[in-house]
Amino acid sequence: MHICFVSMTIYPVLHGSTGIEQVGGAEMQQLQIARLLRRMGHEVSFVTEDHGQPDGEVIDGCSVYKAYRPTAGLPGLRFLHPRLTGIWRALGRAGADVYYSRAAGFVPGLLALLRRFQPLRYIYAGANDADFLPGKECARLARDRWLFRHGLRRADAIVVQNGIQRDLLKAHYGREGVLIPNFLDLEPRPLPEASRNEVLWVGRLMSLKRPLLFVELARRLPQLQFTMIGPPASGEAGLHEQVRAAAAGVGNLQFLGFQPPAEVEKHFDRCRTLVSTSSTEGFPNVFLQAMRRGIPIVSFVDPDGMIASNGLGTVVRDERELEAALRASIVPGAFAPAPIQEYFSRHFGPQAVAERYTELLAELGKAP
Repeated sequence: MHICFVSMTIYPVLHGSTGIEQVGGAEMQQLQIARLLRRMGHEVSFVTEDHGQPDGEVIDGCSVYKAYRPTAGLPGLRFLHPRLTGIWRALGRAGADVYYSRAAGFVPGLLALLRRFQPLRYIYAGANDADFLPGKECARLARDRWLFRHGLRRADAIVVQNGIQRDLLKAHYGREGVLIPNFLDLEPRPLPEASRNEVLWVGRLMSLKRPLLFVELARRLPQLQFTMIGPPASGEAGLHEQVRAAAAGVGNLQFLGFQPPAEVEKHFDRCRTLVSTSSTEGFPNVFLQAMRRGIPIVSFVDPDGMIASNGLGTVVRDERELEAALRASIVPGAFAPAPIQEYFSRHFGPQAVAERYTELLAELGKAP
């Protein structure tokens, strides 16, 4: 089949050297899935923003169709033109059998509208538990949240990352979700204990991730070395500046802002504990990056009880517990890398995911 990923922000991940500071977990996971589908024999393409690249550019065997320039159009009108019109035309050039959209936004709603005029099938894949809480979605604008809910109700299939999302989808939309976890198409990476000297935080700087909690944690533990990586989220440049300013006053915290994926990987290689301060998540890619290396996770969020049930780290409820859990995680022998890496290999390798996508696409292929 021909699967087209409709992701406006994925081009910097595909190209890898654009200099655009725009890389997130949803984009990285879509790239992983696209490569897996290609190996399975499917044709894969992308519809994304126009950053000056040639239309139909081929990257790793995938055609990339550009929809619109991010800054083009008049404020208040640019949503209709060139954004909706540009995506519409790009989808037509792609001509896929199935379209794939991930993360709450207006794209699923647009796909639902387009199917009134042309036959198409589309998958929505959840990126956060809040995607399935009407009115609580991570999309910034009320317009986009409304379009998202419209598109979610009409999707041919909905992929969820965990059991919580599956239950929320059923409760609020009456739909059955297809559970396919995030994965990393990489082997476990053993690291010497002596090389691990950083307490790491990685993510977009957005309110729901509560990055200032990490800054305060570093302030309270001056004997440890902390590193914080992440670009500003759309519409939250003020928070980025607030975090940057706060971090500047903490001597044992290096705030790096945006870093290319290859540089982020280097910091994971030096990580002793990964900290997540998010109030809500789906299944963070950073958890997989940590588990691959046998790194313990200290987190407020625990997808399906995975961390607590399998000795992957510590789940916390408040700042006091956060500090105590971090202190405990760095005690020699507190968390052995091997069991964490074994869990990663059993549950988050490509084979199980490939089988689930084979079943999903086979079902969509039977649809009239």
